Amino acid sequence: MTALLSRRIFLASTAALAFARPSFAATIKPDAKSALIVVDVQNCFVDGGTLPVKGGAQVVPVINKLAAAFENIVVTQDWHTPGHASFASTHAGKKPFETTQMPYGTQVLWPDHCVQGSDDAALLKDLKLPTAQLIVRKGFHKDVDSYSAFEEADRKTATGLAAYLKARGIDTVFVTGLATDFCVAWTAMDARKLGFNVYVIEDATRGIDLNGSLAAAWKQMTEAGVKRIQSGDIA
Repeated sequence: MTALLSRRIFLASTAALAFARPSFAATIKPDAKSALIVVDVQNCFVDGGTLPVKGGAQVVPVINKLAAAFENIVVTQDWHTPGHASFASTHAGKKPFETTQMPYGTQVLWPDHCVQGSDDAALLKDLKLPTAQLIVRKGFHKDVDSYSAFEEADRKTATGLAAYLKARGIDTVFVTGLATDFCVAWTAMDARKLGFNVYVIEDATRGIDLNGSLAAAWKQMTEAGVKRIQSGDIA
């Protein structure tokens, strides 16, 4: 057999094998031990709000559709005091998106946003989450920011969410909402640190992408063992 004929037979058999290989794109079916976490889908983070995330409102129909698959849903809400330490306006000479040093580390300074009791801080009215059972408000301590649903930025003040989920027998969380590279990422990574199985549903999130923060967040989440999926992967 010539070398050319052998090569043709090899290529033909390889192509046939590839064609015959079954697809394993199986869907994921949440159960009673699963919870959907909807992070900060608030007026302040969409167009017209004080800290809009591009395309932020587009997550609402995706999350509403996902909600039908979950027995357990937890919602988080940024809930800042006036003059919060994370606001640029609190620091003389500082502008939004600059940084400053806080006792707990480097803090990004934001425009004033999600002030307690304001319409800006309200959840989007089109959210439809019939099995939502808990709202975790975060960022209400004036001197400490809080991105994660589980732990404040000082990395020692717990919100109590982990204990709540574990008391309910929940071991897997699916994270959605705003913004991918801040509150979603911190929530997902803290959930992994606390022993949960964690999925981030990419098309149910949107990012700010501040100086490459979105790519960095996905890299950190992947390294922490967070699984990156799409809403179509949920049965």
